[in-house]
Amino acid sequence: MDNFIQIKDVAKTYWSNDGKIETKVVLPLSMTIGEGEMVMFLGPSGCGKTTLMRIVGGLETPDQGTIHLHGDLLTGPDRRRGMVFQSYSSYPWLTVRDNIKFGTRYRKDISAQEKEEVTDHYLNMVGLKRYADFYTNRISGGMRQRVAIARTLASSPDVLLMDEPFGALDAQTREYLQFQLMDINKAEKKTTIFVTHDVEEAILLANRIVIFSSRPARVVREIKVDDILSIEDRRNGTADMDRFFKLRAEILELIRAEYAHTLEEA
Repeated sequence: MDNFIQIKDVAKTYWSNDGKIETKVVLPLSMTIGEGEMVMFLGPSGCGKTTLMRIVGGLETPDQGTIHLHGDLLTGPDRRRGMVFQSYSSYPWLTVRDNIKFGTRYRKDISAQEKEEVTDHYLNMVGLKRYADFYTNRISGGMRQRVAIARTLASSPDVLLMDEPFGALDAQTREYLQFQLMDINKAEKKTTIFVTHDVEEAILLANRIVIFSSRPARVVREIKVDDILSIEDRRNGTADMDRFFKLRAEILELIRAEYAHTLEEA
């Protein structure tokens, strides 16, 4: 369904501790996100895109507006929305396998045996079977991020929210996880909101890119990447490079213009 997630007239303002200075972060905005769609939020640093994603996740409360998921009004966090952050969020006192299994802890829809099977499924999917019995402080940052993704998927969320999950990784690990996420998305078809600063990452992964203005956030443009470059061509590395770099240049020009507004207002 095209309106699986409905964001309607959502706005957010932060105030200084003394309540005298306001900072508008998100202007009233509306959008819909389809079931199984991967949408990338792109824009200047500090523009409000992460705040909007956190509002969708129930971690921030909007000053106005509503979020609906599959027709249900959302008023706080719940298991239907899983989040992966830039920091490597794992439990160092648990093994890789037990970290992933933790994602099934609150699931009432499956038996204990099925939880073991789900854990094994995602352990294999992210390529960490060999490290199942390692504690997470004994593996690399890229592996810990794979653990975080697998744990989130094991909880069976309807929506995957990712806040620059590959931002702190080296280029090789980042590329590996980008392609792994493409494979996971193809297999799982999870509705995903992904916040990034990386234009090439956005083009590579997205069905649709939403470009935000400088703060306070408003939507400058939406680009249906699938209409320009097929996801299969991007996954297989056979995409038309002329169209890829033309789209990249177009997006960078939009973001540079918005970033210039940020500097003018500083």
